[in-house]
Amino acid sequence: MGEAARPAVFTIPVGRAFADALVEGILAQHGGSPLSLARGLILLPTNRAVQALHQAFVRRAETGLLLPRMAAIGDIDLDESIGAALESLDPAIPPAIDPLKRQAMLARLIQTAAMNDDPAAMPAAAAMRLARELGRTRDQLLIERIEPSRLNDPDLGDLAEHWNVSLEKLHALLTVWPMMLADMGKVDLAERRNILLDRLATRWADTPPPGFVIAAGIDSTAPAIAGLLKTISRMPQGQVVFAALDADMPDEEWAEIAKGSDGRALEVHPQHHLQLLLGQMGSGKAEVVLWPGSAAAAQSPRAQLARLTFLPARFTGAWEK
Repeated sequence: MGEAARPAVFTIPVGRAFADALVEGILAQHGGSPLSLARGLILLPTNRAVQALHQAFVRRAETGLLLPRMAAIGDIDLDESIGAALESLDPAIPPAIDPLKRQAMLARLIQTAAMNDDPAAMPAAAAMRLARELGRTRDQLLIERIEPSRLNDPDLGDLAEHWNVSLEKLHALLTVWPMMLADMGKVDLAERRNILLDRLATRWADTPPPGFVIAAGIDSTAPAIAGLLKTISRMPQGQVVFAALDADMPDEEWAEIAKGSDGRALEVHPQHHLQLLLGQMGSGKAEVVLWPGSAAAAQSPRAQLARLTFLPARFTGAWEK
């Protein structure tokens, strides 16, 4: 099966409740066939979003519904539920190390490194706290696929010497840890999720699933997630639905967010991450269309107010109109 001729990318504007609007559109497309609905899969950012969508389906289930499968793929606390929800992809994927065991092993590494400076400088409780933060740092580097060497990039001015000392220790720990994992035949949970999502995107690109697949409300720019959304948007029965992406924003304002007058992106703008994600998906704002039933909400006073509120500074003259 080939790719869709045009990426199926939609947005639900701020004037509508996202979960209810999403369910309304899904039922309009697939509600006529209970089996078609049951064969579908909806990918959401968090477990909380899964619960909200389930409740929205219940509110519309007048005579009962066979609900599509739902899976959270964007939670910071990555867990094995994603593997079960998206089906077993490859038994050869190494298992993830238990988070508590990882923290304990990292704590021992930190204590060992500290002993070179002061044998009494690192109590067990402090080492466990630092191990938790080190684990979070490693997870973020894995999720964003950032090489540890890039931590050298920031120019910290007067803090540069202090930063370099800390960075040397961080590099040593981040270099030793992967070797320890390899000896155990395990991987970090974040890396296992990357592998799962990459292989899922590859498989779906070759053989799309028989039912519909909708990725909804996801704004993470993590490469593995962006790659999967790109594949979904181009599958015959795939759709990506953004929350509050302003597809009607004038091109000049959209360009200002990407690169302001000082040459830097407006990273605090609520459209910035959606803009980055669209780019990683190989799509543009012109390809984003309103989710069915959302036309009125896009022109509502609430939507217009939101658009004016977040105008880039160079365009705030529109407030006087």
